[in-house]
Amino acid sequence: MRKGFKKFLAATLTVAMTAALLAGCGGNSSDSSSAKSDSTKEGGIEPCTITYYGGWTGADLEKMQALVDDYNSSQDTVTVEFTSLQWSDIFTKFLADYQAGASPDVVAMHTFEMGQFVDMGVLDADQVKALDLSESDYVKTAWDGCKYEDTLYGVPIDLNMHALYYNEALLDAAGIENAPQTGDELIDTAMKLTVDANGKNAAEEGFDKNNIKQYGFGFLQNHHTFYQTYAMMNQQGYNPFTDDMKEISLDADKTSKAIQFVEDLIYKYNVTPVGEKSPIDDFKAGNVAMIIDGNWQLSGLSDVSFKWNTAEYPQIFDEKAVWGASELLAFPASKNPDENKQAAAREFVKWLSENSAQWALSGQIPANVQSQEDSEKLPGIDAFYAEMDYVKFLPANPLSVSLFSSKAPSPILTMAQDATLNNKDAGEITSQFEKDLNDVMKNN
Repeated sequence: MRKGFKKFLAATLTVAMTAALLAGCGGNSSDSSSAKSDSTKEGGIEPCTITYYGGWTGADLEKMQALVDDYNSSQDTVTVEFTSLQWSDIFTKFLADYQAGASPDVVAMHTFEMGQFVDMGVLDADQVKALDLSESDYVKTAWDGCKYEDTLYGVPIDLNMHALYYNEALLDAAGIENAPQTGDELIDTAMKLTVDANGKNAAEEGFDKNNIKQYGFGFLQNHHTFYQTYAMMNQQGYNPFTDDMKEISLDADKTSKAIQFVEDLIYKYNVTPVGEKSPIDDFKAGNVAMIIDGNWQLSGLSDVSFKWNTAEYPQIFDEKAVWGASELLAFPASKNPDENKQAAAREFVKWLSENSAQWALSGQIPANVQSQEDSEKLPGIDAFYAEMDYVKFLPANPLSVSLFSSKAPSPILTMAQDATLNNKDAGEITSQFEKDLNDVMKNN
């Protein structure tokens, strides 16, 4: 176990917890519980309550809670108690509960977060193996993302990635027939859609960059700025981040080109607002014509007043590539394993995977192929489906959570701020980014 994670695990023990004791298995104090027991002996699972932790807090939380409720009502054997907090908070709770000998039975996480927990020894791969899953039943990128050192540590439940959202009405008004597919087209289209208070666009002489009424392009200027940089590094056939990396050496030219493209959108072409905080809200308000965002935004666009659509993430460089992530369901290790509850947890995870078509209503792409085929496709989801063959995940390295943290200070947020707010030289940003990444690796 790495020293940094020992510190992290120890730190969780200081968190005050007031969790209620969960019901055990095999209770038979009433006629109803006896009936449940009788009804499940064929399946080999006695009545019990299991716990499930996840990090969803928005509209997707409602969809996941509905799935849990459906499972609980679909049978009379297993009761799933679902707890959801912010991802970092739920992981702190998970580790504290593990140390206290009260691990949850199922925990959700993203693939790149998995490595730290494998390194701590708090995930049970044998539980996954006991499910006897078939790789062909899952999207390959999601399946592979659940592996660490060739061992499967989780069951993939969905995929998420970036794509281009665009306001069809604004494109039509500007005489633009199609959404941009390349870097040059993105710049050209965004300039035509960036309009000042006098009605001139950014491609016209006399355009006033200090008095812009409508921007052509927007994106999240936080950790998602790094995700875009990561996509563009991969578009150049280059990915320095791996599961087994011990040190990071960045290709200065390719990394700088990716960062420079981001900076130019803001400071050279003036098509993106400096310090944009919520591009999806700007898009809904009609103030920004095109944005890069994830499929999790789809379910919140049903009530906009204009016609919109999505397109694949633009190919800026030589190859198609887009950042993405996959969520998985894992089985925590237990200091006091209960075989009946373990079997119940496996049955629940199997059911959730096979019935994840409903999960698509939150904008997610089910990782289970059959569930994907059965799901109702939200408007705009097709562009995301088209990207599945070239989506690029961050690695499940034990240090990935620290390296790619969304909380300041972190290397990727420093890099994003230097590019989007400070307009620093791209080469200098690259050098500092490499140093910051390696400092994290040395100190953990």
